[in-house]
Amino acid sequence: MSRWIRWCGAALVLALAAYYSRPLYVWLASEAVLDRRYTLPRSLVHADASRDGVARGARLVRLAGCTGCHGADLRGKRLRDPIPISASNLRALIPIYKDEDLDRAIRRGLRPDASSLWVMPSQAYLYMRDADIAAILGYLRSLPPDKRTMPPPEFDSVSREKIARGEIQSAADQVQVQMPAIDLGPRFSGGRYLAMFACGTCHGTELNGSTDGRAPDLNVLARYSRAQLFELMRVGSSASGRRLAAMSPLAKQRFHDLRDWEIEALYAYLTARAKAPTTDQISNAIR
Repeated sequence: MSRWIRWCGAALVLALAAYYSRPLYVWLASEAVLDRRYTLPRSLVHADASRDGVARGARLVRLAGCTGCHGADLRGKRLRDPIPISASNLRALIPIYKDEDLDRAIRRGLRPDASSLWVMPSQAYLYMRDADIAAILGYLRSLPPDKRTMPPPEFDSVSREKIARGEIQSAADQVQVQMPAIDLGPRFSGGRYLAMFACGTCHGTELNGSTDGRAPDLNVLARYSRAQLFELMRVGSSASGRRLAAMSPLAKQRFHDLRDWEIEALYAYLTARAKAPTTDQISNAIR
């Protein structure tokens, strides 16, 4: 009887130790990720302060979805998904950040201290051209500054659990594994480029869809006619005419600004992409 009691006591001690050590492990594992530092790549981009550059930058900011996270006036916004965090007040950062700092934040997901941003879709902007980044910087620097800052990131236990499990990654880590969409030649280069930064925030720059399944592979657009794709981008309607919960607000906030020839370029590239052979098909053909 006494031996049984001792075994039960030992089991209880081990169970309590495991129960209380898990939060400590999660905190340590997530803290190691949060405290990680990265190499700061060199940037030669300078803000395009010309009138045309500023105007183009304003449009690119809308198309890239910057206002969706940072607010219509870019003064910051509280986000809930995938973790609760505040998007920065960009007007407060402009006087502090140099052009190279802004470029690295946009395309690399890095702060000036070499730490990573979180919930920043830098992977979608990684392949943006220098001239477009320069235009965005020109527009940002044209805005009146605002000293109000958003609260710094505070990672709760649920967020730390997701980080420790690898369910969410830092912006800098996502950038390092992001590949471009398939290159189908000069004829489709404009649509490919536009798709990567305009659609890449949800569908990834490879356009294969999100890992959580919420955003599909854009091969699904092979089922759309040219007119139906226009409806999708203008009002957020599916091929069957149903309003899509995810696309309707994006069409209103971002994609309604697309010009007809840009949607034509998207249609040409995405339909060609859907017909292109996959890597597996090419490998099997070689064999």
